[in-house]
Amino acid sequence: MKPTIVIVSHVVNDAVTHGFVPAAKAMDLHVVLITDHKFNHLKLVDQDNHFDPDDILECDVFNPLALIEVITEHHLIPEAIFSNSDHLQTSTAICAQFFNLPAKDWAVTLKAKNKHFTRQVLDEKSLPSTPSLLLHQGDLSQSKALNFPVVAKPKEGVASMDVQRCDSNAALESYCEMFWQKYPTSPILVEEFLQGPLITIETLGDGKNLFAVGGFDVELSAPPHFIETAAHWNGSQCAQFRDECLRQLKAFGVGFGVCHSEFIITDSGPVLVEINYRSIGDGREFLIDNLSHNLWFSTILRLHLGHELDENFNIEGSARVHYVVAENSGTITGTSTSFIDQEDDITTQQQVLKAAGEHIQQSYSNKDYLARISLSSPSGQALQPHLDRALATFNLLPIREVTA
Repeated sequence: MKPTIVIVSHVVNDAVTHGFVPAAKAMDLHVVLITDHKFNHLKLVDQDNHFDPDDILECDVFNPLALIEVITEHHLIPEAIFSNSDHLQTSTAICAQFFNLPAKDWAVTLKAKNKHFTRQVLDEKSLPSTPSLLLHQGDLSQSKALNFPVVAKPKEGVASMDVQRCDSNAALESYCEMFWQKYPTSPILVEEFLQGPLITIETLGDGKNLFAVGGFDVELSAPPHFIETAAHWNGSQCAQFRDECLRQLKAFGVGFGVCHSEFIITDSGPVLVEINYRSIGDGREFLIDNLSHNLWFSTILRLHLGHELDENFNIEGSARVHYVVAENSGTITGTSTSFIDQEDDITTQQQVLKAAGEHIQQSYSNKDYLARISLSSPSGQALQPHLDRALATFNLLPIREVTA
């Protein structure tokens, strides 16, 4: 009988459907997907033969008790319980601990996901941080304690959604008013703005050691929003500050499994922006998989199966990604399509994320991506000419609606 792995998922996403599930199947595991969106995953099974879990079960995946019950009721004896969702790290960790399986520390996953908790931990441990406070609806008086500019964000947000720089108290009040119209009971985390370039650090831990396998130098859109527009694997900033970032993550409590963290490189050194206690997303997980000779997803799963990480595991080569971002709302026109091109060991992949005829409502977040152009070369070849070639022929753009 094949060993069973339970993969816990929320909405349909590429990392699970085209990364972790196929990797688990290739490892000859019995793959059970548990989700609160069963119908959408079943629909994909019918449409895509690369996504073929052995079973799909449904429950409230945000509730660890519900996860424990559905696993027990179906008489599953899992060898690993894993999730790659930002939202589900804590419930999955609690569930895995219940079954005495390798797991992340659920308290650390909670402190990582809740950005207000993150700032509290950094302060408690005397780690580099930035002044911050939590605002609730109807109480803006505390904001006067901070120096502008500030960054306002949901305390548990994702994908740069509703993140905005505010240069004055009036701008912050306007942001809060619009945010609370949409989310009247959600608090807002306000942080003093950190000046400097953004990098990511990607770590793997086997419960004994924590390794930084690399990271990205990231380009951002102009203020007041923070849309990631491009990223370069192991750029100069990441290479220079990786060890210090790793030290801070260890002190925070990051350890087991995969983790994606973001830092701003200030004049005094790196300061943590946020911890996403899962694999990097937005297509960059597949870039890393290409550079690692298709070992990224399987290596992460092996950690949850109790394997130690090979100290020689290394990810070399060159990789970069460019995101084509919609500059306004509208109906998309153009003819560009998705493709994969291979030249020597350079892989260029263009993934169209919004098709012609589709309407896009600008959100000033990663949801505004029209396409993702990813390039990788395990041997480290130059990628800019191939990116320029792809951008020269890309022609999708949203056309503004004409109002009477």
